[in-house]
Amino acid sequence: MKNTISQTFQLLARLPDMSDIAYTALQLTALSSRLALEDRTLVRHVTGRAENVAEHSAMLAIIAPAIAELYYPGLDANLVARFATIHDAAEAYVGDTNTHTLSREELKQKARREATGLRRLREDFAGIPSFVKLVIQYEAQEVMEARFVRIIDKWTPILVHFADRGATLRSYITPEELRSNFVARAEHLKQQFPDFAELVVVREELTELAAKHLF
Repeated sequence: MKNTISQTFQLLARLPDMSDIAYTALQLTALSSRLALEDRTLVRHVTGRAENVAEHSAMLAIIAPAIAELYYPGLDANLVARFATIHDAAEAYVGDTNTHTLSREELKQKARREATGLRRLREDFAGIPSFVKLVIQYEAQEVMEARFVRIIDKWTPILVHFADRGATLRSYITPEELRSNFVARAEHLKQQFPDFAELVVVREELTELAAKHLF
């Protein structure tokens, strides 16, 4: 069984002669390593290996700031990158959840689990308040850069399947199910992100491209 983040910190706390800087670095390393151990659901590389949360975050941290710089110069691309790197930090505690076929009640359960993960993260990282503040700021979704990252994140479940030419996608869904599952959320997303409604349209475009060319 994998150690929890808290267990890792308890081990680190017993190391002798550790400076504050070293301990901070080890705390953040523990979180990063844990995210690399958390596989994402329904996402695999061309080699067949499951994508993990750490590399998903790295991919988003490449895509989102580049899109911001090219098409949204009013946004702080560096802040976009920082939000992208930590947007799934709570999954170190609760793991990734497949949302493709979840009911509304199951989505509520997911939200409750993630709230619990966020609480535990805040406790474990209380000694790094700036890091905790960044995570909370992202979850609050009040800053434009945070909202931008969240909608770009909605692209990634489609984007990743182009690399293996839809092999994983075809293993669990049909083109019709893909369209219905993703398009069904489009109107909700447009209401949720009226400031970035055009990016929801891009998500629909990517979904249609996948349905047409990956099956």
